[in-house]
Amino acid sequence: MKKLFLTGLGFFLAMSLTFAQQATPEENATKIVTELVTKLTLNDEQKTAVSTIVLDQEKAVAALIQDSTTTAEVKKERITKLQGESDSKIALLLTDEQKAAFQKYIEERPAIDIPATPTPPTEQKENNNENSNQQQ
Repeated sequence: MKKLFLTGLGFFLAMSLTFAQQATPEENATKIVTELVTKLTLNDEQKTAVSTIVLDQEKAVAALIQDSTTTAEVKKERITKLQGESDSKIALLLTDEQKAAFQKYIEERPAIDIPATPTPPTEQKENNNENSNQQQ
């Protein structure tokens, strides 16, 4: 029984650590640029320029996601706009052959998934008070 309890506790600790590790904008940008270098065969000059564009985009996305005053829908719209702007800037750096591969990359890119903005605790308390007042 003790082993089962310790195993379960270890599992929950491991899961909480897994969810706590959020990738930084720099890590996200490096991952994206590495993928683009591979798929588009970017030269060094293109790689440097694309790295700057993608890093700026990822920093802006991270700031948007952290903004608790904005709804998930608005965040998604703004991130889509940021991606479009970045895609346009990157496309200007590419050859015609690379542009075709980049367009395919964009089409295969996963859709944006933004978690819903949690309701601030004060609003939750007010809602609970209203509900309990209505029940009485």
